[in-house]
Amino acid sequence: MVGKRGILVLGVFFTILYLLDIRGSSSYLSDKIKVFFLNTKDYFVVGYQKHFQQAQMIEDYQQQLQGYRDLKLAYADLISKNKALIATIGDLENLQKTYAPNTSNLSALLANKTKNPHVCPTPLESALLPSALFTLTRVYGFAKLGDTHQLLLDVKASYPKDQILGMVAFNRTIGIAVQRDGRFVGLLHGDPQTSYSVMVKNGGKVYYGFITSESFNTYVSFLPAYAPIQVGDPVFTSGLDHIFSTGIYVGKVASIEDHYLYKRALLQVEPLDQMIFYTTLVSMP
Repeated sequence: MVGKRGILVLGVFFTILYLLDIRGSSSYLSDKIKVFFLNTKDYFVVGYQKHFQQAQMIEDYQQQLQGYRDLKLAYADLISKNKALIATIGDLENLQKTYAPNTSNLSALLANKTKNPHVCPTPLESALLPSALFTLTRVYGFAKLGDTHQLLLDVKASYPKDQILGMVAFNRTIGIAVQRDGRFVGLLHGDPQTSYSVMVKNGGKVYYGFITSESFNTYVSFLPAYAPIQVGDPVFTSGLDHIFSTGIYVGKVASIEDHYLYKRALLQVEPLDQMIFYTTLVSMP
């Protein structure tokens, strides 16, 4: 609207000036009128130019502001990923220091082995397991829309197609990793296909079972029917299925169900209160 008005006013001014020149007037009044109209024309031209210059400047500033906002979000995302990476590297270092197999007390373990195959003061088999390999791996999305229990993993190393890998983050297990259609998919606790061997510690004894999931709840299934486990007992990986190394923290017993031939314990796992950008894959030779 402003542009049309300006053009109209300029047109009128130029018409008046043209008429004055046609008449060839050189009178004082005519000159004054010319100067007045020229000054007025310059005023409107300058105002017209300033208007569009300011509009262009505002548009440029808005683009710069949006660029600063995008940069701020990218910086915040980078900081979050950096913190997650630092935490995961710490997890990896702790795992390598804490869960490396120790065969120095193998004779004592053999001497303390009990007759019950389900119970032993310290897992004997863990001392015989080979060292695990821990690999820091980036998470780059969800495998399915609407399913937050399956993650896509950027795995660089090569593994046999049927090998199941363990996943660790935040100083505990979070699930397993499998290969599907040439991609590595991480299955978190709560996914019905997440399963691996664990042990429940009660006093000085351990009782073996398997992680299972039902209705997004995680359970320790197939525990011995005679196992005197209690609410609050800690659960660790056993390493017997060669998915995890032994002794990695999983969670705590939340409740116990008695079945005819076995017990099943509802597992209390810590919720993932932050985004997973990296996870540590555990592979056994």
